This record gives sequence, structure tokens and C-alpha cells, in this order.
Amino acid sequence: MTAQAGDTTSSLARRKAAVRLPVRTLRQLLPLAQRKRAAGQAARHLASRLRGCSVAVYLSLGEEIDTAPLVRRLRRLGCALYVPKVGARGQLRFTRLVAGAALRRNRYGIREPAVLRRPSRLDAIVLPLVAFDGAGHRLGMGGGYYDRLLGRARPYRKPWRVGFAFAAQEVAAVPVEAHDVRLHAIATERGVRRFRPA
Repeated sequence: MTAQAGDTTSSLARRKAAVRLPVRTLRQLLPLAQRKRAAGQAARHLASRLRGCSVAVYLSLGEEIDTAPLVRRLRRLGCALYVPKVGARGQLRFTRLVAGAALRRNRYGIREPAVLRRPSRLDAIVLPLVAFDGAGHRLGMGGGYYDRLLGRARPYRKPWRVGFAFAAQEVAAVPVEAHDVRLHAIATERGVRRFRPA
């Protein structure tokens, strides 16, 4: 699905907000025990497919599904881990996540390493999302950071793009624009589901 002819930027933004708000509310209302169980199950499903890979993974914040179990499993499987780091101009880059290294909060309150150590390649990028649909479309928080980054991800040899979320974050359809980047797969507590190529 692409933006319909006649859709203005403001109307598309309103449609995205109409999807984003109820899903974020739903995430916030999930019981803690269910959140922990789902994060562990999703981590187990996804990590089994990434043994020994170079993986970019986000460090969860707020009501997002917890990525800590995934990070622990990937480390045990010998993966080289990278996380997002926001530059001075607001551009997103990936930097090496070293076990035990100090992390600091950036201007958005997200933890990131102080030092920038870029990957020479990435095999997979684990993406945060607010909502996803059955076609592999992803709705983020609205900043467009990942879409801009993935538009120039060729140096990373076209990594596998996989969303990491609660199954309850699936919606009937995500409003998308031409520059929005689709997922190759989604990992939830129910397993890893691949999407058809675009």
C-alpha cells in the first residue's frame, strides 16, 4: 500500500496518528508478567535465526517490548552487536555495543554508547515499531530516523530487516508513504513471520 493520490502530508500524518495512539495505549496496558513473558519468547524465536551474525538492535524504552532478553541471547550466540546512536544533526548511525561499556542517555532519553564504532557490515537490523501489518509495513514513532537510515543501508549489504514487537501490535493496515521501508519479517512472542518481497 502506498499513499493515495490526493493524500496530503497532513492527512497522512493524521491517519498515522490514528493508528499510533490506540496501539501505544494497548502496549501500556499489557500486564507486566505478560510483557516479560512475551519479550523472552520473542527473543528466543528471533535469536535462534541470528547465531554468529552482526546485528543492530535497539535498546528498548518506555512501553516498547523489552530487548534486554534478546541482547543477552545474541551475546551468548556470539553475535557482534550494534545499537543506534543519534548524531549532532539528528542522523541515526549504528555503533558497537560492548559488554560492560558505559552508556549515556541521548536527547531523547535513549541509552547509547559514548563512542562511535561503526560496523563494516550488518547481517540484520532489529527495528522498533509502534504497529505493523500483514504486508510488512511498519509504523514508528514518527521521526523517520530508520526510514532515512535504511534508504542508505547498501554499505551494510542489504541487511535482514526484522521488527520486534508484541503480537498485539499488528493492525489491519499501516498508512505508508513511498519512502517508508518495509520489513522482511516480524518477531513476536508467537514466532518469526516472514513477509513476501515487495
